[in-house]
Amino acid sequence: MPVTDVPDLGSGATIAFSTTTFAAKVRKITLPDIGVEEYDVSTLDTTGHMKTIAGDLKNAGSVVVTILAPSGLTLPTIATTPETCTVTFPLRANGGEAGAATFAGTGFFKRYKHPELAVGVVQEAEYEFRFDGSTGPAFTKST
Repeated sequence: MPVTDVPDLGSGATIAFSTTTFAAKVRKITLPDIGVEEYDVSTLDTTGHMKTIAGDLKNAGSVVVTILAPSGLTLPTIATTPETCTVTFPLRANGGEAGAATFAGTGFFKRYKHPELAVGVVQEAEYEFRFDGSTGPAFTKST
């Protein structure tokens, strides 16, 4: 089946949390790589190629959010009670979409990286929201 969908740019994407108020100017949202560990099961009589098997569980990964970092920014609390993170993709109305795609799951704020302070450098900070695997994360395609 040929692919007729055209990808969109990132402008218009949003991120929201179920309990944390996130009032920052977002520059970039990096979604996680989701995968399983691989294990080497080669033995001394293995020839040709290493033998591997897949692990049992997927690693849910983290969302990393790059934001503008004014000094008056309220920081979220690190490692608190789990909450839901929802990333909403840009709605492609010109592509006939009525509902935007989403990526959501439960987790916690794992880290905050303070901005670099240098001449001629825009102050950007990073938040990392770690998915805990209890609910999702799951991708829901646009409609």
